Amino acid sequence: MAASKDKEVKPSGLQQFAQWMHYVPGGALLFAAAPLLILGYFAWYYWGAHHLDTALYAVKFDNLVTTPQPTWIRSTKVRDEVFKAGGLGQLSLLDPQASATIAHAFESHSWVQRATYVKKNTNGKVNVDLIYRRPIAMIHYKSSDSNTKSTQIKEGFFPVDEEGVVLPMVDFDQSQVTSYFLIYLEGATPPSDVGMAFADIRIRQSLVLCRFLESLRVELRLQAIYIVRDLHLGDANPWGLCIQTSDKRRINWGHAPGAESPHEPLAQEKLAALTKWRADTSAMIEIDLSKPQMLETKPTSGAR
Repeated sequence: MAASKDKEVKPSGLQQFAQWMHYVPGGALLFAAAPLLILGYFAWYYWGAHHLDTALYAVKFDNLVTTPQPTWIRSTKVRDEVFKAGGLGQLSLLDPQASATIAHAFESHSWVQRATYVKKNTNGKVNVDLIYRRPIAMIHYKSSDSNTKSTQIKEGFFPVDEEGVVLPMVDFDQSQVTSYFLIYLEGATPPSDVGMAFADIRIRQSLVLCRFLESLRVELRLQAIYIVRDLHLGDANPWGLCIQTSDKRRINWGHAPGAESPHEPLAQEKLAALTKWRADTSAMIEIDLSKPQMLETKPTSGAR
């Protein structure tokens, strides 16, 4: 029986291409350069095009238009700080997430409560509508730790907005302290950094009262709010709010608006009695608004 012939092995496509390129003038050089060309194409596709887009369509500082800062932000330049800290100069407007990235960068700033919208325009300008945080109170802090380092605040006031978020202290000075409600709570623990909120529920309740009375703060000469334990308010929430005026009158308000006990007058009733009491120049120096029978501003102990 005759021996079978060996099967002929056909060269691969790459080998055939290499043999063909051997007969083309300069083909060997072109064949050797082909991998570099392919790598160059993919490098451009994944890296070069992105950087070209960034160079041509990057967010420009002068094209970033934001809502004007309110007058209470005295020193901080929000737009400048966000542009630098957020790396917006490296952001391409062609990026589908550009608007969300810009909004997040601004909302990360301690003076910004919310970015309501970001609008990219065809001329490269970017409009950002911002709601800035507004200071409403100063929370007094006094350290009880005798080992507090000298570089840390031992006693002072923290400016906060209505949510209790600590605002940059660089924008405030000592002369401004009495321009806001002063909140006193023994042992109040401040957040670890600016832009974070006081977590104590008692402070949050006092800020509710600040919001409720803010429009009348100057007219009624309301100055300080003390958070005190008052057992007659009920064991479930024995913490009451007492207001001191700039002329040293005292108002026992009771619970914060919306958190009244079942037998406690509502906030609007208290406010009506408070307004009437402040208008009466012969009224006593103290009033208890937490008790229904006291809303007629009858004389209390400690009269002048």
